[in-house]
Formats: sequence, C-alpha cells, structure tokens
Amino acid sequence: MRTNALLLVLLLPAAAAGAPPRLGVVVAVDQMRPEYLDRSDLPDGGFRRLRREGARFPYASHLHIPTETGPGHAALSTGRTPATHGIIGNDWYDRRLGRDVYCFADSVYGLGPENMRGPTLADALKAARPGARVFAVSEKDRSAIAFGGRRGDVVLWYDRSKGEFATSGYYRRPSWLGAFNASLRRKAVVAYDAEKKKTPKDAMASPAYDRALELLVDELVAQERVGRGASTDLVMISYSGTDLVGHRWGLETPQMDAQLASLDAILGRLLKRIEKASGGSVALALSGDHGAIHAPEDASGKASGVRRFDWMKFGESMEKALQARWPSDKPWIVSNQVPLVYLNREAAAARGLERGEFFKKAAETLARVDGVAGAYVAGEKGGPFDSQLALSYDPGRSGDVYVMVAENVLLHDMAPGTSHGSPWPYDARVPLLFWGRGVKPGSPDVPAATTDLAPTMARLLGFDYPASDGGAVRLEALAEEAAR
Repeated sequence: MRTNALLLVLLLPAAAAGAPPRLGVVVAVDQMRPEYLDRSDLPDGGFRRLRREGARFPYASHLHIPTETGPGHAALSTGRTPATHGIIGNDWYDRRLGRDVYCFADSVYGLGPENMRGPTLADALKAARPGARVFAVSEKDRSAIAFGGRRGDVVLWYDRSKGEFATSGYYRRPSWLGAFNASLRRKAVVAYDAEKKKTPKDAMASPAYDRALELLVDELVAQERVGRGASTDLVMISYSGTDLVGHRWGLETPQMDAQLASLDAILGRLLKRIEKASGGSVALALSGDHGAIHAPEDASGKASGVRRFDWMKFGESMEKALQARWPSDKPWIVSNQVPLVYLNREAAAARGLERGEFFKKAAETLARVDGVAGAYVAGEKGGPFDSQLALSYDPGRSGDVYVMVAENVLLHDMAPGTSHGSPWPYDARVPLLFWGRGVKPGSPDVPAATTDLAPTMARLLGFDYPASDGGAVRLEALAEEAAR
C-alpha cells in the first residue's frame, strides 16, 4: 500500500499521560442535524447516554463548501479542509480527462484513497504507534475510504449492486467477510432484487440499512478481536441511513422518526459493545458529515419559506442566463456540480474573451439567476463566504465559479425529501461530542468546528495530531490527565 512520509514529519511527541485507551471509536451519522441528539421521545438508549456522559459541542460547523458526504468525512478524518485534503466534492470535473470524476475513484484499484492528500487521524495513529490497527466501515464507499485512509487494515462498505459488504483491491479483504455476507443475505436484513441485481432505494432509505451495518460491526469486533490488539485499535463507523431517509422522505416524517429511534437503539448497543470489547478502556467521538434543510412540505420548512427547485431546471436556468449574454451553439457550462460550476474555457478563448474577465462576467450573470445568493470567481475574495471559499479552493480541481444557492432554497426534486450542500447553518452545522476515557462531561459554550475532531481524538488516544485549517484541540472536553 502507499504510505505518506509527511505523516512522520507532522507527528509530535505523545501528549496524554498514562497508558492510552485500548480502543478509539469515531462515529459519523450522515445528515446528522444537531437537534437529533435532543430528541425527547426516545428512551435512554444512545443519544441520552452520550449527552449525559459526554462533552458536547451542540453546534459545531463544517468550514467548507459544498457540505457533502465526501468533503465532510474527509474533514472529520483529516482535521483539514478541501484546500488541504483535496476532496472538494462528491464529484468534480477533471479538465485533463474531459469528464467528471468520483471523489474516491482510484486509477489502479477502482476505489481507494488516491485523491485524498495529507495526513489522516487513522494514518497518523499507525505512524505514531506500532501495532495499532484501523477498521473503517460504512454503507457508503466514500465514507469508509475517507475514514480508513491510506493504511486502514479493514475498510468495508455496502455494494448495492451485489447486496453485500465489499472492499477494493487497495485494502485487505478479511477472510470472514464471505460467510458474513452469506448470513446477511439469508437473514434478508436489507431487501435485494436479485433479478435486477441491485438493492432498491426504498430498502436503503429505511432503518434496515443501518441495522445491516450494525451486524457488520458486531462481526468485525468479534472476528478481529477489536480492543484486544497489541496496541490501540481505532474503529471508524459511518451510518448512512439517516441521509438516505432524509433524501427520500424528509425530516418531519414518520419515516425519519422511525430511523432516529432505530439509530438511537443501535448507538446504545454500540456503547455497551465497545465497553465490553475494551474492558472499559475506550474513547469515542461523534459528529456528522453535514446537516440538511427542512423541506417546504415540513411545518418548519413552511414557516421558513423554503422553496424547492428542480436540480436539472436550475442548471438549465444558469445555462440560459449565460447564453443570453453570449449566444453560442455550444454550452457554456461543461459540468454543473453546484456550487462548483465549470465553464467552457475553450469557447470563451475562441470568442476572444480574456479568461479572468470571462469568469468575472459569468459570475455576475449567474448571480442574477433566481435562487442564487451570489456567485464568486474561484480563488478570489469579495463575498460573505470568503473564509469557506478559501478553505475549499483547490486550483487543480475546483470549478471556475462558485454558485451559492440562496438561503431557504432546496435543490432537490424528490418531494417530500430534502438535501444539503450549501454553506447555510442548516447544512453546515452538526453535533460534535466526545465520550469515554479522558473526557470531561459537559456542554462547553464555545464555538467548535468539525476539524477539531481529529486533533482532539488524537489527544484522547495519547498522541498529538497538529491542528490546522481552523481546527483546534478541544481542551474544554478533556479531563485533566488527557488535557496535559
């Protein structure tokens, strides 16, 4: 496997006194709005215990744009933002190839960490502590790979075309996975259409999806003897069910209520499981990769005046505006990954338009499209999102113009479902919570960022991982022995 020598340079001497925990756990809930932890209609399962015993920063924020799964998991994993880690979106346009590319596409293995740069918490742990093991699992490949990094021992995700958990040739395939998948199919935990060779979307947009991942975690802990290794074990879990339920059904629906009740029970069982596996020597961090906006069909969405825009028609409106300014028989937008918009540079050059001036005028034109709050030339300052843009910009991957949808505009055509991606608080804010050994319970009234998770978790595990890109070690969450 590929390694990164930069990790060895970045690591500092261990900061926490005493023996480190035997087990570290990072949990991400895809599309986790902060208030989900406060649900009063749930029993004393996972959420209440985490609130009661953990150190919680209720409204941590992602510092980047777009607020999507790939960049969000990379931020949690690396403690960095897209300008550093390079995962600028779930997809982006590769001008050299002339096509869109997937964030965790790999030129050799199909899927892998090739596109992610710099250190990760998992890679740093293995560099700092010989014998440490890293396990990363999710229903989504991009979530698992972002967490597993370059040196993950077992990195698994759900392959909906096969109805089973899988990995790529970049990582080791555990010997027990085949038997587990056979058992999963027999139990029919997640419905699978063998004739069409895929898992139906409605089967994934249900509590069954996270339940299948729970069974995988159970098997992983048992088969790999997690928490009983020669050194610290790190398990990184991303539950994707809430995101899929949100996209399909929305936030204020019976389906979301059922999903959150199931997730709460799963997390409650997870806490007991990792305590037992580690003999109580465990530290955990929990956050989310992004939030979500209330749909206009929700009571909260109606009260906020949320408007629903069809994704394709919104893109057509942007193209129409550019065509009105520069009539052409060729499209001006070569790839629409809002907020990343890639323009036809060749057509502009053929018309004699200077590139910088073309970008500027295109941004001015796109800013006037209905549903747009502002449009900004990539890599330049001049708007209310300067900080997020600077932390998100990669000169080799980012679009030519960032188009920011207006507040309370939902780009998603599947009613009553919702989506995310904007820099507005409903998309950017997620919970950040630490629990277990070395944690001082409470709810510190201080701002926090998702880039805080990796350096703070490293401190809990007994080594230093330098903070960067707006991140910090959240000393407010640490007991005295861990804060030193």
